[in-house]
Amino acid sequence: MKNARDTIINAAMKLFAEKGYAGCSIREICQAAGVTKPVLYYHFQSKENLYQELMLDIFDHTRKNLRRLAKSSGSVRERLVEFVSSEFSDCKRDTNSIRLIFRMMFSPEEGYPYFNFVEEYIQERGIIADCIRGGEEENEVRKDPELTSTALMGVMLVEILEFLFTEKNTLTKKNARELIDLLLPAPMATH
Repeated sequence: MKNARDTIINAAMKLFAEKGYAGCSIREICQAAGVTKPVLYYHFQSKENLYQELMLDIFDHTRKNLRRLAKSSGSVRERLVEFVSSEFSDCKRDTNSIRLIFRMMFSPEEGYPYFNFVEEYIQERGIIADCIRGGEEENEVRKDPELTSTALMGVMLVEILEFLFTEKNTLTKKNARELIDLLLPAPMATH
């Protein structure tokens, strides 16, 4: 039954990303997933519940990457490279989820079930800022960890958009490292 849930989630994600929430029906989702309505309703109470579960699944990937960032060892710069690289890998692996989030953010429709993605991003920014702030112990002092965190999330967004629009392979570990180097230059060696 878990496989049916995942199949439904993937079909709904693709349809919601392409057509929007209001633009697709339960019937279309069932057809795309190859399941009957009773199977869909066994896993999800309603189309709204399906959408909310889907959004929780999407943001859970980032939460996992953030937990790894918060718990990992190594320099702040290396930890952030790993975080950005993980986010990039997730985006390449599941472009429909990213397209859905962008659709929700940049072209919101009436009728979408409420999901507080702004609060999600505020929490993400706080965790990244805490990681940057922790670099002070490593003599990697930053003027404003919150602003640096916001800038990092912004440049990641631009890289992801470029990938989606151009299909260029911009979501690489090399690019992740270059973004971190740009925003968090290595501390100058003291002699």
